[in-house]
Amino acid sequence: MKCKSNLLSLFVFTFWLSFSTLSQATPNIVMIMTDNLGYGDIGVYGGLRAPTPRIDQLARSGVQFRDFQVEPACSPSRAAIMTGRMAIRSGTDAVLELGAPGGLHPKEVTLAEMLGNAGYKTAHYGKWHLGFSHDRQPQMQGFDDFWGILFTSAPGDPEDSNFQAIGIPTQKILAAKKGEKSVVVGELTTEYRGFIDAEITDKAVSYIKENAGGEQPFFLYLPFINPHNPVVAHPDFRGKSGGGAYSDVLMEIDYNTGRILDAIAAENITQDTIVIWLSDNGPQRITLEPYHSGDPGPWSGELGSVFEGGLRTVGLISWPGTIKPFVSDQLFHSMDFFSTLAQWTGAKVPTDRPIDSIDQSEYLLNQEVGSKRNHVMVYYNGEYAAMRYLHFKVMRAIYSRNASLMSDSMYLKSIPRVYNLRADPKEEYIISGGIEGVVRSLVLKEAELRRKYENSFDAFPNADYSNL
Repeated sequence: MKCKSNLLSLFVFTFWLSFSTLSQATPNIVMIMTDNLGYGDIGVYGGLRAPTPRIDQLARSGVQFRDFQVEPACSPSRAAIMTGRMAIRSGTDAVLELGAPGGLHPKEVTLAEMLGNAGYKTAHYGKWHLGFSHDRQPQMQGFDDFWGILFTSAPGDPEDSNFQAIGIPTQKILAAKKGEKSVVVGELTTEYRGFIDAEITDKAVSYIKENAGGEQPFFLYLPFINPHNPVVAHPDFRGKSGGGAYSDVLMEIDYNTGRILDAIAAENITQDTIVIWLSDNGPQRITLEPYHSGDPGPWSGELGSVFEGGLRTVGLISWPGTIKPFVSDQLFHSMDFFSTLAQWTGAKVPTDRPIDSIDQSEYLLNQEVGSKRNHVMVYYNGEYAAMRYLHFKVMRAIYSRNASLMSDSMYLKSIPRVYNLRADPKEEYIISGGIEGVVRSLVLKEAELRRKYENSFDAFPNADYSNL
């Protein structure tokens, strides 16, 4: 009798172990992305403009990256996250302008396609900005369900006489199921601009309720519109922060984040769900009006530059019960999520093209292992611009520290600007002429790495899909 009891216990344990392993191998994934939010905007990163308790708690429940690298601008950053590749490889290393051709080529393999091939349901609610033509819209790039906008977060105002005189159409809000033509379901007017993130959140909460506990895990991608200029808070938050529109919007973003986390908890899938929270790039400071500009925190620069303020922003990942909380000061790039999530979900990373994403699963599960990334090469607007190597920056392209998107850059032909970010986080003191041994070693390392990537570009020409 005791033997049978032991056998039964062994069977139950084996079943539980296999179920637990399966559960951990196929977690749900919720990725929340803000638009042009700065490192210094969130409380846990030192932000003092508005309380962000739900985001702060999310950071404390998982990994808070304090050296989280992204691409310099919106389209490049989203392309890198979606493909696990530097944006220059897909020809998306510049901001995609309205009506312009391009965007992610249909032969790119997106994160949604990779996860969909592994059995995931996928949904995208929010901003895309990776192509306007039918074949480059989200529902043609791996998403089963799409609702949102294809272009920038800036609205059109049909009541403005200038819009009327020029004949500018308002940006449309679209919806589509996988493989379908998108249909217009609304307009992003100035009035509606303050309501769209709430609707994105409503859709996210409904999606979680409908799909929690289903036979398929899900990947829910939620690129919010806020806090992109013009900064328009939901009426429930206007004037609530005491710091103006941008601070009001930070409170709104925190509230919407909390609603999504509460929906996950209400469905009892917290330990079965990976939550990733990030900004696509650094803050926009096109205006000196403090009520409408983001905060890069201790860094210098902004969106559209290769100063740290443009490249280093908020990045969090939480998977309660699997990832132990810690603060990371080691290099991690947003495109590293691509290979890391593949490892955790059993998805297959493409092998017919260069993948720049690094599988960081071991590091996230055991911080003592350390990050596998020691450098980031930055290509922007078709040019090589900078190298991050450990805590140093070798900069070949010089940008304005404010209104970077509106200013011409200057490319250095000989001696680069070299900064030690540990000693000089605002990149104000060039060490190029003062610490020759360090600088010489960094320039040699830069040359070595550039040869590696340039050889890769030669073997797999950028934006050339003829052999894929």
